[in-house]
Amino acid sequence: MTSIVLLAILVLGPAALAVLLRVSAAMLFMSLCVGELLVLNISNDTVAFVTSTSAHASNFSHSTIELGLLLAPVILTMIFMFHSLRGSKALINILPALGFGLMSALLVEPLLSPSFQTTLSHATAWHQILQARTLIVAMSALIALLFLWFSHRSSGHSTPNHRAKRH
Repeated sequence: MTSIVLLAILVLGPAALAVLLRVSAAMLFMSLCVGELLVLNISNDTVAFVTSTSAHASNFSHSTIELGLLLAPVILTMIFMFHSLRGSKALINILPALGFGLMSALLVEPLLSPSFQTTLSHATAWHQILQARTLIVAMSALIALLFLWFSHRSSGHSTPNHRAKRH
């Protein structure tokens, strides 16, 4: 597999899924952050538990279990929020989807096999992404938060206290 194809799969695959499944990429970004917290805080205990409970579990590598922890919240969010965006919100979702795709690639890459990591390292675009990592993280987080803050405001809905009483 060429390096540019692998990079396209890692970045554009998650972004395309968010847009095509009409799932809020901001929610997927936050789910990815939850997955990263799981990897950082419980992966060692999870690996120890999995390998101690089953003889076949030793076939799973540490990075495979970490990949599962990272992606499980994202997959569950895709399932539970399938087709939750409609109309113009689905179109606006493209920008946070690109941030989600870039963050997915940055977080998944260290968990890939050494051969995939080597393939990816041959892509000039990957080196540019790594150099822009701080900017990507900051902008993706800001865009996701802005999207969450402003996309869930109710418009035109009156509350019971503001309704005119009719007798």
